[in-house]
Amino acid sequence: MTIKNFFNIILKIFGLFFLRDFFQLLIQFGSTLFIVNGKGNTGISSIEFSIVLLQMMFVGLLVYVLLFKTSFISNILKLEKGFSEEMFSVHFSTSAILQISLIVIGGIILIDEIPGTCAQLYILITETFVPPNLYQGLIISIAKILIALLLIGERKRIADFIEKKGIE
Repeated sequence: MTIKNFFNIILKIFGLFFLRDFFQLLIQFGSTLFIVNGKGNTGISSIEFSIVLLQMMFVGLLVYVLLFKTSFISNILKLEKGFSEEMFSVHFSTSAILQISLIVIGGIILIDEIPGTCAQLYILITETFVPPNLYQGLIISIAKILIALLLIGERKRIADFIEKKGIE
């Protein structure tokens, strides 16, 4: 494995972590848009909408660059400069490392979300008065769990896609 390949893998792993954050931002943004106050308007102002949209665009661009344009970042930051040897003696495939990263990220999401989802379901089942924001939180938690399960279940396809798009 070359120094450049090693740093490209590290950058792609960072991109996967930002992809997790992007999905969480997207879910929260979508759920906020559908909250309607008593007057029939959405619960978000145009300034808040603009800020959240700008943040999503920035994180989306960061994910795209970290996953698919890693050689561009590596060249700008000159990550492979200053090493005496050109090769590492580590023999891992990029796809295997990306798949392990996807499993870890999916596991982190599941560990974060399952207890909260169970607590919200318990409140939903046992309480006679359910606060309206409980449904929103429950939908967000279930969506995050589904994304985590998709990341774990489709890790080979996702890793192959990232690797193939990065080559082009």
